Amino acid sequence: MSILQQLRLELQQRFEQGAAPLSAGEVADAASSERINVTLPQGVMDDLKRHALQEGRSCGNLASFLIEDGLRRHAVISRVADL
Repeated sequence: MSILQQLRLELQQRFEQGAAPLSAGEVADAASSERINVTLPQGVMDDLKRHALQEGRSCGNLASFLIEDGLRRHAVISRVADL
């Protein structure tokens, strides 16, 4: 079961039990994600905005995807280099 499905199930159960609504902090913790602040050079930010607009995504969503993709690729490259 995916994280989103688990969160949906938990929220549905809380709703059915009449439990108090979750706070924003509880939702963030349940989503297993964290926020960071990153300072980008203006040119990089301009490129990010342009690509996000072309793909119909937010800058944050695209940045998150690119970081995850880069880490996956780096891990593969690191494993190959270790062989």
